[in-house]
Amino acid sequence: MNLESVGKKIDDIDVTISSRIIELFSAGLYSSPNKAFEELICNSYDAFASKVAVYSPDDPTVSNAYIWVCDNGEGLNAGELKQLWKIGESLKRKDKTRDTKRLQIGQFGIGKLSTYILARKLTYISKKDERYILATMDYNLINDNPEGIKIDEREVTEEEVTKIVDEYIRYELLNFELFGEKASKTWTISLMTELKPKASEIKIGRLKWLLSTALPLNPGFELKFNGVKIESSKVKTPIMKKWIIGKEDDTVNKIDGACSRVEKDKDGNYNYFVDLQNLQGIRGEFILYEDSLVDGKSANLGRSHGIFLSIRGRLINLDDPLLGMEAFSHGAFNRTRIIINADELDDNLTSTRESVKDSVPFTQLKAYIKKKFNNEVKKYYFEQTKRLEQEKSISYRMAQTAYTTSKRPVYNFIQKYYEDKIINPLLIEKPANDKRDELLNLYARDLETGEQVIEKIEYDYKQIEEPIAKLNLLTRTLSINRSHPYVANYMDSNSNIIPLESMVITEVLTESHLYELSLDESMVNEIIKRRDSTLRQLALSDKMGIPTAAMFLKDSLDNPSGLEEAVARVLTVFGFEVTPIGGNGEPDGKAEACLGFSEEGKNKSYSLTYDAKSTAKNKIAAATAHLSGLRRHREAYNADFSLEVAVDYQGAEDELSAISVEAKNEKVTMMTAKDLIKLLLLITPKQIGLDKLRELFETCYMPQDVHEWIENIEKTEVEKPPYYELVDVVYELQKTDSEAPELGTIRYKLKEKMNKNYSKMQVREWLVLLSNLIPGCVTIDGNYVGVQASAQIIKERIHKAINDMPLGYKPLYDEIFK
Repeated sequence: MNLESVGKKIDDIDVTISSRIIELFSAGLYSSPNKAFEELICNSYDAFASKVAVYSPDDPTVSNAYIWVCDNGEGLNAGELKQLWKIGESLKRKDKTRDTKRLQIGQFGIGKLSTYILARKLTYISKKDERYILATMDYNLINDNPEGIKIDEREVTEEEVTKIVDEYIRYELLNFELFGEKASKTWTISLMTELKPKASEIKIGRLKWLLSTALPLNPGFELKFNGVKIESSKVKTPIMKKWIIGKEDDTVNKIDGACSRVEKDKDGNYNYFVDLQNLQGIRGEFILYEDSLVDGKSANLGRSHGIFLSIRGRLINLDDPLLGMEAFSHGAFNRTRIIINADELDDNLTSTRESVKDSVPFTQLKAYIKKKFNNEVKKYYFEQTKRLEQEKSISYRMAQTAYTTSKRPVYNFIQKYYEDKIINPLLIEKPANDKRDELLNLYARDLETGEQVIEKIEYDYKQIEEPIAKLNLLTRTLSINRSHPYVANYMDSNSNIIPLESMVITEVLTESHLYELSLDESMVNEIIKRRDSTLRQLALSDKMGIPTAAMFLKDSLDNPSGLEEAVARVLTVFGFEVTPIGGNGEPDGKAEACLGFSEEGKNKSYSLTYDAKSTAKNKIAAATAHLSGLRRHREAYNADFSLEVAVDYQGAEDELSAISVEAKNEKVTMMTAKDLIKLLLLITPKQIGLDKLRELFETCYMPQDVHEWIENIEKTEVEKPPYYELVDVVYELQKTDSEAPELGTIRYKLKEKMNKNYSKMQVREWLVLLSNLIPGCVTIDGNYVGVQASAQIIKERIHKAINDMPLGYKPLYDEIFK
């Protein structure tokens, strides 16, 4: 369809601009092809759009390639479309009410000219007031005629617009409706056709980074690029420390005329600000990361380190991490992300909105940034680096121990071993027979050389049944067994491994001390084995698998406090984050399901308060259940649901019984312990995740309804998951790659292996279910997955877990793990 003749002409749009001016503005100021996208999306943002979709072809050089941006903003009527093409004039800032709804980004009226470098024609199609208006700018027609050119302003029918959209836009790439009952009342399409050679310079990776970093993405502004939602850029490197601007801000106290302040917003949150002499309302944070944020990808994609200055929600300095200042200390600066919001600098922006003019406010801001970095961030970094170097040096830590604590008992061990007084040590490797003189001489001169009995620590995956560590006397290397439950559990929960290493070193030295005391070797072995057994039990005490949790719940039915703890453990196995509370008039605890946001931006997370009721009788009555109190618990702790677990309830099978009627009235999910055990045993074979459990708490209150829901789940046929193949994929990726396996990569490799497509969410749920079945073997941290043992060991542990299942459930598990 010819975009320049479709519909009915209703007026002319006057455009006064010379070809020389447009070349200067577009080719000079907007030299990057990505800027055209950013400018058009900024227009959508300023038009109060909540949803924007962008399309760019994989190969812009093919014949008839095109680019479009589509938003559900306020749209343009005939008069507003004329105003849009008044170059160098913008009415956005003249209407002060617009800023109260959303701070406006544009102010110069030239952003649209950035499209000149990408395309020869730019068409606007807009719906407003039930009318469709269209205008096409043909840049080829612009000349040096002082009278300028005229653009046809045309009104088109919905049928004509539909044909245009069908020709250029794939509906699945949009995030809102254009036509039909659910259509947005207003929308605008910016369509670039007859693409220029400059379009071939578009780098998709770089463009995605720009869109995720430079634009004010938030729950009220959703952006999709080629059908994929753009998320605000995040750094996955662990944080060492964070400084909130204006909060306990030592630097402000050292700057004349500067002060910090705090304000409470309508949601009750505290916001901190810094006011300088000529610049008010600076907010943001300085974040120091444990590792460098600079890598080889930065040049092609974008940076993660340095200063990020935003004005009215839009990043100003995409490629200038220093705001034009001299280099900071590289070691700390490359690990630092400085996020600054300074809306008052809006008046000091250049026309491209890519930099700030030299001015007193800008100079004061840069001085504050540099002082805060040097006085607080850099100082802290060097202090921590020095401390960590000392703490992480095993030789340094061992040097702090007395000779009688470490060197002497190990030296005595070597002597006794070669005298055949030691036959079978558990934590110290047996020295080779031909290394006697070498070892004795080596440890005898330790006092002179300063060398320690342990100079190096390494982590290795051994059999889960093997000792927690082994010390090689010749290499002075302590090898810690990552498959040991205590080690796996500790490393899964803690980032600081120094306490773990100290504990393991103590275990090894304890063995040498026991031998030094001339205890019988059988007694030494028994002590070490008992200590190891204790560590294993401690590791599993807080992280039960499904069979253990089910048995724990069954064994605690006649113990009120025991049932309370058992319910908390079962909810933890389900995947909830459980916080015990307890006490008079309080719930036993609160459980939170942290599920993040859906693609539509809806928060999927939920929470519940829980209570366990155990009495001497087999069934509790409505009065004992205290359901009105459980409703108050739910309200007091701002939870979405309530759960009560008991051995059984009086009138559980009668929907007119007091317990059933009150459960419905108070909206409390009442579950018998037997049903909870059954539900627990079904989560892996029936793939029940926290999202599915929401349905139970939303719809079932009476004990009989809960029972029937679980019965129906048991009868449900589900796809047999490729658990073993999944374990193989994760283990192979972990073994061959230097980085932890990521969910997307795992999904892709599993698809290759099985020749079948799976969703990322499916893969994640299967891994969560596996981690519940065999805790300590599979860990999930955000998008990253790890296994704590070889694939074969994990499979063996799965078999062992199945053998621990109650007899009635073994066939279910045998079926999915054949």
